[in-house]
This record gives sequence, C-alpha cells and structure tokens, in this order.
Amino acid sequence: MTEHDVPDGAGQAFSRIYNRRLVFELLHQNGPLSRVDIAQRVGLKPQTISGITRELLDQGLIREAGRSTGLRGQPQTYLAPNPEAGYAIGMHVDRGRISAVLGDLLLNIVARADWSGDTGNPVDTMAVMARLAGQLMTDSGIQHAAVWGLGLVLPTLNADMYEVEMRMPGWEMWRGFDPIADLAGRLGIPVLMENDATAAAVGTLLHQSGGSLRNFVLVYIGYGTGAGIVVDGMPMKGVHGNAGEFGLLPAPGGEGVIDDQLSLHAVARLLDQPVEELTPDRLADLHRRRDSRLMHWLEDAATTLRYLISIMETAFDPETVLLGGTMPESILSALVERAYPLLPSLSAIRARDLPRFSVASLVTDGPVIGGMSLPIFVNTRSDFHHLYIRHAAGDERPFDHR
Repeated sequence: MTEHDVPDGAGQAFSRIYNRRLVFELLHQNGPLSRVDIAQRVGLKPQTISGITRELLDQGLIREAGRSTGLRGQPQTYLAPNPEAGYAIGMHVDRGRISAVLGDLLLNIVARADWSGDTGNPVDTMAVMARLAGQLMTDSGIQHAAVWGLGLVLPTLNADMYEVEMRMPGWEMWRGFDPIADLAGRLGIPVLMENDATAAAVGTLLHQSGGSLRNFVLVYIGYGTGAGIVVDGMPMKGVHGNAGEFGLLPAPGGEGVIDDQLSLHAVARLLDQPVEELTPDRLADLHRRRDSRLMHWLEDAATTLRYLISIMETAFDPETVLLGGTMPESILSALVERAYPLLPSLSAIRARDLPRFSVASLVTDGPVIGGMSLPIFVNTRSDFHHLYIRHAAGDERPFDHR
C-alpha cells in the first residue's frame, strides 16, 4: 500500500494507522535509523515520515539516538524505539513452580519473581499469579497503565476438545478452566497464552538470536515432549494451536508414544521416584554421579531423539534443531552428544553454518522470555498479531490507540 492507494475519510484514517505502525515496526526491529533511511525503506514521502516521527516522539514511543558526523550534507538525527514506552510480563506455569519476568519494549528484563508450591488447583494458582504480577510492577516501579499485556505459558490443557482421552497428570482440575479470562479479569490487562515449547522457540527467535535464525525447530523436553517450530521467522501454531506435539507420535519400535520414552515422566518411572522430586538440581546431581539408571535412560532417549530429529529435518528443512526443556543443561548436552551420529537426511549438507542439532541458548528461561515477548510483538509487528489476538482477553492494541 502507498500513500495514493486509499480514498479520503475512513481510508485516510486507516492509512495513517498503517503508516505509523509501519514506521514504528521498522524502528523497533532495525533502529536506530535516520528519517532518510526510514523514507527509503518504507517508500513514503519525507514530509509524511517527518509528521509520523514527530507524532511518535511526542507520544514517547521513540526517542532521538544521536546524530551523524563526518558525512556530507546536513547531519542526520537517528531515531530508535524508546524502551520505556511499554512493558510486558511473561509468566511460565509448570507443575509446582511459576517463573515471572517483566521486560521493557526492547525485551530487557527489569524485574523477576519465582514461586514454588502446589499448582494443581487453578483458582489458587491464579491468585498466586496475580500476586506475582503485582510484585513485579511494585519491585520495578512500573505503573499498571504502562504494561501492554501478559504472555502466559502453560502446557497444552484443552483436553476436552479431543475424541480420545488426553490426560495431563497433575493438571486434572484445570480441565474446562479458562486461565486467560480469569487472569485478565484479575489484572485488567490483555493476556495471551502459548505452550512451553512454542514459547521457548519464540524466546529464541526474538530475544536470543535477534532474528538471525528464521527456520528452526526447538525440541522441548518437560513432563512431555513438544517442539516449537519457526518457519520464515514466524512460529507455526496450527489450526488449534497444537503444532509440534511430537510427543504423541508412535515411539520407535512401535510401543507407546514418544512421551513414554522422552520426558520427565519416563525418567521418574525408570528411577522409581515421584516426578515432582525430579528438580533440575536433583537431576544434575544424579548426572554428576553418573547414576546407572539415568545413564540407561540417556542412551534410550538419545535413540528416540535421533529418530525424532530425522522426522523434523525431513518435514521442515530447518537451519538447525535445538534442544531445551526443564532438565539441567548438563543432561541436555549429554543427550545431544549421544544423539550423534544423526540419521541421514537432506539436512546433512557439507557446507553448514550451524550444527544440525545442539542445545538451545535459552535453556531455563526460554518459555518465560518467550511469553514476555508476545505482548510486545503483537503490538509492534502486524505479522504476529493474527497468530495470537484471537486468543487474547482484553483485545486492545496499545499502539493503535495511543
């Protein structure tokens, strides 16, 4: 769309919002830039760019970030997004623990809160989550009105919609419960929800790689096994938000499913211990001592991973496959080492910039950082908006109404 493609009236109002978002998205993803740079990249007239940037400066969404020196002609003022223009909360709820972070517009974490306890009752857990969100704002001094939203990360819990029984041990009381509406009602801010694997992939895409990785799969091992799939810089969600539920695939050998072999439940069964006791510290200690039962699981799990990676490489042709989850980095690294040599696939090319399979950079914090990223990018990137806004409670886009 150009300045000349829309009629007067409502069309002009739409064009103004569209052009404002276009300029802000460009600065958010590529700033600092001069007004000349912006005009060249988005194809708008210099006077239009001048008006938009003046409005964004007046509203505090962008700031001046220095001037050019040593160049011919008039010095150029560089513009960049103002990190204090908006904030977002990320919250990752797992069995027995909650992690929460608050970050600014550039995804810098400014406050963090962690909690351990019983998450089996959703109403009680919601009260804890609301308290943690309030604690983050109090600790950081961020006003409620400055928070653009909360990204809630939970396992896939919508079991009632399926024809077959899909049990999630430890989450039985959550069946039929709407955490998005409940939390949005308690906090009065938009809430978006994502599963832990896709959230970890979003965190890697937006926060860790800076967009340099655009096609990858992140295998996430928790109480089950899932995968966050990123294609052309966009998370793949699927029609019902269930893309990447690879733990439900038949296991190699034909007995059970992959979750039965590659999950915390599988480790707990082999160790004959309650899964709740398998904290990252406990698992790291078992690995440090080279517990024989854990070492047997590592060998079997690596065989399953090798099979799973071949499916992912064939289906998605990614730049790389990453491994993350709730297990300590020492165990994830051991799984990667044991998975090699990988099965032959079209990803086994001679000239590779990245290994076919490696541990993700964001191991522990991937899901919560990915959750924190969602409200910011839904409001600053129109391509993310359509993926998540239908799931949001409190469907308001701060950027459109400022």
